[in-house]
Amino acid sequence: FWLKPFWPRHTELLPITRCLVAPRRPAVGLRASMPDFVCTYEGLVLPLTGKSEQDWPNGLRIVLYMLGLFWCFMGVGLVSDVFMSAIEKVTSKKLHLKNKETGRYYTYEVWNPTIANLSLMALGSSAPEILLNVIDIFAKEFFLEGLGPSTIVGSAAFNLLMIIAVCIVAIPNGEIRRIKEMPVYVVTASCSIFAYVWLLIILMASSPNVVEPWEGIFTFLFFPILLVTAFAADKGYLGSVDRSENDICICAESTKEEFADAALQVRNQHGQHLTDAQVARIMMATSSKKRSRAHYRIAAIRNMFGGKRLKTVRKTLTAKLSKNFSFLGNKRVMPVDDDDDDKDAATSWIQFMTAQYAVLESAGTIEVKVVRGGDLSQPARARYCTKDGTATAGSDYRPLQGWVEFQPEETEVSLTLSIIDDNAYEDDEDFFIVLSDAEVMKIADGKDQVSKCDLGVNKQARIVIIDDDEPGVLSFEKEHMITHPQSIDYQLPIKVLRRNGSCNEVSVQYTTESASAVAGHCFEPASGKLTFQPQQIEAVIYVTIKAVARYDLQDKFRVVVSDPEGGVKLDKSTDGGDEKNIATITIAADDVSKQKVDTLHSLLLAKWEKSKIGHESWIGQLKAAVLVNGGEDDDDDDGGGSEAPSIADYITHCLALPWKLLFALIPPPDYCDGWVCFFCALAMIGVVTMIIGDMASLLGCVLQIPDDITAITFVALGTSLPDTFASKAAATMDPYADASVGNVTGSNSVNVFLGLGVPWTIAAIYWQVNGRTADWVRLYPDMARKLRMDQAVFVVESKNLGFSVLTFCVVCCVALVLLHLRRRWLGGELGGPVKPKIMTALVFVGFWGGWVAIVSWRVTRWMVASDTELMGVQGCSVMLLSIATVFAMFYMRSFRGVVAEGADDCEGEAATADGQANTDKASLAELHNDVSMASSSCIEQPGSGLVEVSL
Repeated sequence: FWLKPFWPRHTELLPITRCLVAPRRPAVGLRASMPDFVCTYEGLVLPLTGKSEQDWPNGLRIVLYMLGLFWCFMGVGLVSDVFMSAIEKVTSKKLHLKNKETGRYYTYEVWNPTIANLSLMALGSSAPEILLNVIDIFAKEFFLEGLGPSTIVGSAAFNLLMIIAVCIVAIPNGEIRRIKEMPVYVVTASCSIFAYVWLLIILMASSPNVVEPWEGIFTFLFFPILLVTAFAADKGYLGSVDRSENDICICAESTKEEFADAALQVRNQHGQHLTDAQVARIMMATSSKKRSRAHYRIAAIRNMFGGKRLKTVRKTLTAKLSKNFSFLGNKRVMPVDDDDDDKDAATSWIQFMTAQYAVLESAGTIEVKVVRGGDLSQPARARYCTKDGTATAGSDYRPLQGWVEFQPEETEVSLTLSIIDDNAYEDDEDFFIVLSDAEVMKIADGKDQVSKCDLGVNKQARIVIIDDDEPGVLSFEKEHMITHPQSIDYQLPIKVLRRNGSCNEVSVQYTTESASAVAGHCFEPASGKLTFQPQQIEAVIYVTIKAVARYDLQDKFRVVVSDPEGGVKLDKSTDGGDEKNIATITIAADDVSKQKVDTLHSLLLAKWEKSKIGHESWIGQLKAAVLVNGGEDDDDDDGGGSEAPSIADYITHCLALPWKLLFALIPPPDYCDGWVCFFCALAMIGVVTMIIGDMASLLGCVLQIPDDITAITFVALGTSLPDTFASKAAATMDPYADASVGNVTGSNSVNVFLGLGVPWTIAAIYWQVNGRTADWVRLYPDMARKLRMDQAVFVVESKNLGFSVLTFCVVCCVALVLLHLRRRWLGGELGGPVKPKIMTALVFVGFWGGWVAIVSWRVTRWMVASDTELMGVQGCSVMLLSIATVFAMFYMRSFRGVVAEGADDCEGEAATADGQANTDKASLAELHNDVSMASSSCIEQPGSGLVEVSL
């Protein structure tokens, strides 16, 4: 009823069945009115047996086409795995450049992560949908037919609603994931809405049912505009980036300017006497390396179809530590002030001032304040006692128990705890002090009466003991070295120095990386563990340089140290930062060798060696395609063996084996920095997409389902299924929701700007330049009468496409609003308490099912439905959407304020569980290896203990 003025049922531009108006290729059988319907559709590739396939029973054709369609979805997923591998190689390219200001060499990433996600990564995940539109335009002689545009809209609806619903429920109970880079998310979310509103404008307002060249060009130009805007948002030009919930909490993605600002803020607040190591521990940053979108996509495909598994990072407690760690005071400790709910003034209650404390091991003591509120007219008391965490009573702190007593009108009492200092380096440890048995002492009729007193939220305080015995900082003596090849192999010594401390035995892992130098030919690859004994400040890594006198060019390779053990840190000011240190070695020929070796001959030999390694990689690629799970090794980095392939792995591997063997012929990503693999895989995706288009059209034809419904159901689901598993893995493994929610909105924008902008621009220009043809006049007689005799335009019917886009825009806006309310009321877009989490997912699934149903009704019933049916169906749809939205809003709002308290309770219970001590200790050690920290020297003076020297 409301949409009828926009889509008059009796004034449609095109007939409902195109085959009745002189079709170029029948889309449905001409014998559709007969009892036994026969599909006569002929695509670009299928049917393979030609017209003889039309004589097969429809039931057999339905089963074969459906199985073939899902098998093709498996193929496009596998070739997308190869495509994403190439993209990962391209976007991971690094350059070794000299900083003019510092004179140091640094390794820089060429691709900005945001640009990579919205350009090549989005192209990789949406390549089937985009290529389906491009191929359809060329294959259908620049007429708009088939599945293309509806697949774009259907895929966008599935991505936004179904994938996010899966991500919401995939988060473990009680945990939340929130978007970190909000400016970038706001840009991609706004563009995801604008892209489809723009489609409505060009289809229904600007030039109804026609796409003009300028409209197609503008649609494509919005893609680079999106990239520039997102890049500006990523750099903070469009608003501050929310790096953390705490002003002074810094993570690995922060810029150096932010690190400097945070360090200055800490020193101004807590004292200028703090060392760099103490400042870094106060900041307590998490620096878990962020996985790329391609990593999760590849891992999802290989897990689905028996490919070689990718290693994932285990989720640790570092996120909790960064959120709950306290701050050091001017000398010993500064508590964290938590925002508590207002207490009832008529009730007496006792609690710790704050639930989190931190203290240096050398401080000796710490004061913990207990506060009282409510009715202060009577004396009160509460029992307290200490409890072990990762710290042990007697060796790390002195146990304490007793009663804390409050006199009338007294609101604060301090407890002093003793900390035991030692000279051994150890991980930061914690213990707890717990309040219980709170009582109020009343005097009535000359007798003492005891009544129960409430305990506040902070009835347990956690004290973290920060160790200040520093084992030092490691770095290379020289970050850039030049060596000359000799006539025989020789060993090149590479010194690693230990500064700012030498306590304890420490070690670090080292390995060599090829750059232009070829491992095994220019140098012998080396890896292992470099160990420093106590008080040892220098160690040497030996790398064998091969006799390569025939080379005339300079070759480079890198020696990388990482994964420090024993508490030692890596120098963050060197190349590679605090995660790893990099030394670049250049092998350059001297004057004598240049005279002996011909330059051209040397260059050919070097290229031959590199080609040989590529051939070995190709063999490894074929081996991985033949073996189940890629022939995984028996051991891994974690010290455990790989799991044996399951029966499901064997079944999926056998089904996917033909595809794997075909795609193993694609050149490996090592060639030309991945670009050869990129274009070859893109061509393969185009071939498989052509087969999918024909297979889906045949299936819809046999089932007598219009192409629009086939596109938004079968095709959209099949092409988006790998993204579903990839987003689920990203949601559970990443500490933030950017990799799952943000990538969905960005991908939906790119689908329109590239998937429709490119082919529609080509088609619009084609018809404007070449003019009308006989087929064009037969298909669009009404449009032909309106234009000049030689003029033609690119016609895009808005009757079904426009309706699906309009309804999607409405549902998209509602879904994004609900995600924003989840962030505001539940603390994050994903996860949260069980009930609102499941409820939100069900609402999103209902939105998707309702959208598919209303669009299917529009395609099949619009021309024959009565006015009563039109008004009833559309009215019920709006009513159900409104009811579901309002119910979801009020239900989520009812959990507002409960989330934080429930999370704190769960964390407190987890801290007291058996085995938590070992878990916390391992997590702290893992965090210390990641966090950006400086250190000070621990110099032992005879007879005077430890002296801390700040440098």
